[in-house]
Amino acid sequence: MTGRGSFNALRLSSGLASIAIIFQILLGALVRLTGSGLACPDWPLCYGLWFPTETALAGIPAVDYSFGQVMLEWGHRLNAAVVVSPLIVAVFLFAWRERDVSPMTGKLGIAALVILALQGAAGGLTVFDRNSPWSVAIHLGLALALLSLIISIARMNAVSNFNWETHSRRNRCRVISMLAGLVVATMLSGAIVAKVGATTSCAGWPLCNGQLVPNLSDSRVLLHFMHRVLALTTLIGIVSYACWMQSLRHLAALVILQVVVGAGVTTIYAGNSFTLQIVIGVFHQFFAVIVFATLVWLIWTPAPASADRCSPK
Repeated sequence: MTGRGSFNALRLSSGLASIAIIFQILLGALVRLTGSGLACPDWPLCYGLWFPTETALAGIPAVDYSFGQVMLEWGHRLNAAVVVSPLIVAVFLFAWRERDVSPMTGKLGIAALVILALQGAAGGLTVFDRNSPWSVAIHLGLALALLSLIISIARMNAVSNFNWETHSRRNRCRVISMLAGLVVATMLSGAIVAKVGATTSCAGWPLCNGQLVPNLSDSRVLLHFMHRVLALTTLIGIVSYACWMQSLRHLAALVILQVVVGAGVTTIYAGNSFTLQIVIGVFHQFFAVIVFATLVWLIWTPAPASADRCSPK
């Protein structure tokens, strides 16, 4: 059956899936920040166990992580398997039922299912590749791609009788898409910076080691400096666009807050408690995800012609 009931189910499932994916990304950040990425050295099992318990792990001499770290990594996997994956499958099924009414929704549903399968493979890759920075970045990138697809489905089905094909060709849509791409690039570079241990390679803020452009011969300094450049470019892009369009002020304020939190990461990580470092790191990831999710929502948000100053003729 298609129609109103199915659309409501699609909106509900896509909304819940979006929340679950955001939580999964934050849980992944917590795993990364606590150094728990290899707390389960095999995949899909954890030390050969489906449900690792403290008693079972006590009998395994090769466990080099605390039980809390093992639970973090296992919980990250569990949430992906029993919460995120079923919700994505539900979104696909409801979207597929609506393919005749909304062909774009059906296509996005198929894409989400494909990305989900790739994300599962990427999760295993991070383990077999010993949690290398590049595998971690791929894992995060696929999670953001999945989030963007689900949010797109949710937004498209919140508006009826709208020509999405025409909308996607508007310059406003293209500009916001580019800004979302900048956010993704910044987030991926941040994940690499954290993974290689370059979080404090640029001492101070806004200067890096007391210089506007530091000595980039050190690869960690180079990675950290590139992350800052991407963050600054994103900030300028979103704030400039918000001022030009005389809208999106809340988004601009959120980006400014994210940059301030990023500055806090640099200063707080130096000589403060590990718990405080984790908290500020998770908040840094959280604000970045919210900025990205908001931009994706705006990509598919209809705007009156008067609000689109750069709409095509």
